[in-house]
Parts: sequence; structure tokens; C-alpha cells
Amino acid sequence: MPNENPYTSAVAAYGNTAASVDPRALEGTILLKSAMKLEDLAKRLKAGEKVTLVEKGDVLEYNQKLWQLFVSETINPDHPLPQELKNNIATLGMFVFKRTLELLADPNPDKIQALVEINRNIAAGLLKKPAAPPPVPGALGKKKPDMPAASQADNKPTDSLA
Repeated sequence: MPNENPYTSAVAAYGNTAASVDPRALEGTILLKSAMKLEDLAKRLKAGEKVTLVEKGDVLEYNQKLWQLFVSETINPDHPLPQELKNNIATLGMFVFKRTLELLADPNPDKIQALVEINRNIAAGLLKKPAAPPPVPGALGKKKPDMPAASQADNKPTDSLA
């Protein structure tokens, strides 16, 4: 059996997994992960626990980097989201950045809660399965009305609208 490069195996495994993951679900999951980290930080601060600046910075930086990715996509003219939605994401991102700076200066647990709620609400929208579109008349899979045998045989168009 030939020696297999572990890095090649890892890249192949990542490629297979990444191709099968829904990007919306991935973004939603990451937002929830960040919300949990933020909420844990808020609980620790509220309980009076001594939280180091590095610990606070790590949690806030994780969330900020996530939002930097979202905001950077809003300036991509080829991104398929409607411009109004891109504008809303950019506005939320600016709020997240401003609040993050405020929290680095004064880590108030109540102010962290706004970031938790934003992440959870966006994640809920991303993880929600889109409703199936209503069936289109004449779409594939819908049984066609029965036609007289003569019409089927010679397949000639008729002037009838029935």
C-alpha cells in the first residue's frame, strides 16, 4: 500500500465536506457559535468573574472577523443578494464594529446582549428552510390533460384553447 500524504487526505476530505455543506447553513451555524461565545462572556462578566483582556478580545475579535466577511461581501457587485439586503447587512456590520470597540473599552454585559441577539436573529433567518415555490401549471411532473388519440398520434397543433 503506497504511503499516503496526510495533507493530501485532509485537503480531499475538506473538499468533499465543503462541497456538500449549504453555505447559508454554515453561516448560520457560525453566527450561533459566535452568539454562544458572546453570551458566555456576558454571563461571566455579569457574575463578576475576572475575565482577562485577551479572553474578551478573543471573543469580540471572532465576532468582528465574522462580520467583516459579511460586510466585505456587500461590496461585491457580483454577489446575488439584492442591493437593499446588502445595505442592511453593511449597516448591521457597522453597528457590530462600533459596539465591539465600545466593549473593548468598557465590557458591559448588557451591551454584549445586542450582539448576541443580532447574531441569533440573522442565524435564524439563514437556517430557516426556504418555502417550496408553488407548483407552476404545466411544470414537469404534472400530469398533462388527456388528449384524444388522434391528436396524440399526429401531434398536430389545434386551434382549440381547451
